[in-house]
Amino acid sequence: MTTEVFGWTGKILSVDLSESKISGLETMAYADRFLGGRGVATRIYWEEVSPEIGALDPGNLLILMSGPLTATGVPGAPRFEVVSKSPMLNPEGFCYGNLGGFFGPYLKRAGYDGVVIKGRAERPSYIYINDGNVEILDASWLWGKGIYQVRDLLKEKYGRQVRFVTTGPAGENLCRSATLMTDHEGSATGGYGAVMGSKNLKAIAVSGSGQPAVAHPEELKESISLTMRLSERGTLRIPIPKQHVKYAGKASCYQCGLDCLRGKFITVSGREAVSKCGPLAFYIPEVMQRRDENKIDIAFDATDICNDFSLCIGEVRSIINWLNACYDSGFLSENDTGINLNELGTREFIEQLVSMIARREGFGDILADGLLRIGEKLGDKALAHFPLIVPGVGTGTGYAPRMYNTNAMLYALEPRTPIAMLHEVSYMIARWLLHNIRPELSPTTAEVYRAAATKFWGHDKAWDLTTYEGKAEASVKIQDRTYVKDSLLLCDCAWPLMDSFNTPDNTGDPALESKLFTAVTGIETDETVLLQYGERILNQQRAILLREGWKAKEDDVPAEFNFTEPVKQDALNPRLIVPGPTEEPVSIKGNVLDHKKFEEVRETYYKLRGWDPETGLQKEETLERLGMSDVIPELKKMETI
Repeated sequence: MTTEVFGWTGKILSVDLSESKISGLETMAYADRFLGGRGVATRIYWEEVSPEIGALDPGNLLILMSGPLTATGVPGAPRFEVVSKSPMLNPEGFCYGNLGGFFGPYLKRAGYDGVVIKGRAERPSYIYINDGNVEILDASWLWGKGIYQVRDLLKEKYGRQVRFVTTGPAGENLCRSATLMTDHEGSATGGYGAVMGSKNLKAIAVSGSGQPAVAHPEELKESISLTMRLSERGTLRIPIPKQHVKYAGKASCYQCGLDCLRGKFITVSGREAVSKCGPLAFYIPEVMQRRDENKIDIAFDATDICNDFSLCIGEVRSIINWLNACYDSGFLSENDTGINLNELGTREFIEQLVSMIARREGFGDILADGLLRIGEKLGDKALAHFPLIVPGVGTGTGYAPRMYNTNAMLYALEPRTPIAMLHEVSYMIARWLLHNIRPELSPTTAEVYRAAATKFWGHDKAWDLTTYEGKAEASVKIQDRTYVKDSLLLCDCAWPLMDSFNTPDNTGDPALESKLFTAVTGIETDETVLLQYGERILNQQRAILLREGWKAKEDDVPAEFNFTEPVKQDALNPRLIVPGPTEEPVSIKGNVLDHKKFEEVRETYYKLRGWDPETGLQKEETLERLGMSDVIPELKKMETI
């Protein structure tokens, strides 16, 4: 690393709530190997959170971390990473997520690359950071309130420019799927709201007026200009009923003008709202079956209600599906739950359900511990009504490996749905689908898709979803790039720029991230070197998972339904087609993942990673090559190397 620090602030805030102690860590003690964001947070977790610590114990850490590109003017770099032991996972374990908006950039402008929270305050508290000054303050005036009221109260006290991350009643009541929420309505699945609540911490608010130093401003301007030029490609939109709502423009995060699924919408009643794909669509199927006036407003209301209580929308969606199945089979009824499914699709229904869960009232107390634990409360028959279970978080069947076999190893290696990786595959397919419908809206022909996938994924068969060839190589590239993306900290709605209207062959530039990194930090690098950071961070996460009980080969498998339940439908790809070996599309309807071929891909993947192909365990020489010999003794002690 260079002596003078560019890109990073050089400081990480550390707060011990049990001791009311404020201290700091040196960013560069971690960044030389792990960049920032997910990488640095993962390394801190490895050093500080032992396997025996519970997710809701004071000893668990809540780590929020920005990256070296945050607040430097780089478009699509507004996010921050959260890492903690997750109470949503079953069993509890290491997990991560990231959030957009303004909090991460303003934290950095206030002088900190990240915040590490440990302990538990004696009374409800919040942390206020103002240009390097840090206070732990009484939060009794905020406790019990939803996130929208918290927003109004904090802005009234500290001004419109204050940024924050908070949790609502679901987090305070330790609901295992409680989310963190930002002032820009960004959220992260994983139960981090419950971790915040367990620490008697209501919010972290920040005001910042500084600016991180940039090593080469002119080079950065050139790279930003190239980014904006390459970003002109197929614009994806949420599939919503256009007769009820229209797109009204971008709802951009900090310093970002790139196209994004997040947008402003206006309903037929004149209501304005901001939403993204999942949050907007999750209640629409039930709403559209009713005859209520202004029913699309109810879909927006449902999102707002979940956000206000800070309850994970994916979990609520799964709970609705599960309740429907239980009622249909006679396993449960309204007498058992107090929930009237005849009201499904109304505002009153979603408000009652979410409130019951968030406040742990009645049957909501059972649901608050999550569907993955429902069998512990109601027996194995309860789990039989929840067939599409994703190990760990339970929810998140999007872009499943049975549809897109490139995603098999991406799902298999992660403790949660790896959405940032899945988007790299699914967005290219989505822009190819868009080109098929309206060629003028997307440059992504089948030929462009193939060329871009070969360039970015490292194998001339990586793009072909009718074969398993090249999928191990693609997995390695996608994973390494995503770990870098989550550490720099770039948004997966915008990055990587794989296709473009503005290049001769309509493919993007896989070295663009390294050009931006070099311009900001002054550290000369290229795509190969940057991807090695990703490899190192992945191996650090692998070491954590193994230490916490992950059984390498046994657990390195995507959810069982991918092998047994054929693909029947998909809201985002209703025709169920993908680019075929020729120019003609091929159908994936009825697809399942092939066990034998998956195992062959996994074995090849292990070899590419330098892991033992028989066990999936890391090898000493691989960790030494990555400069990670310091993790070897711990892995030897656990017999996981």
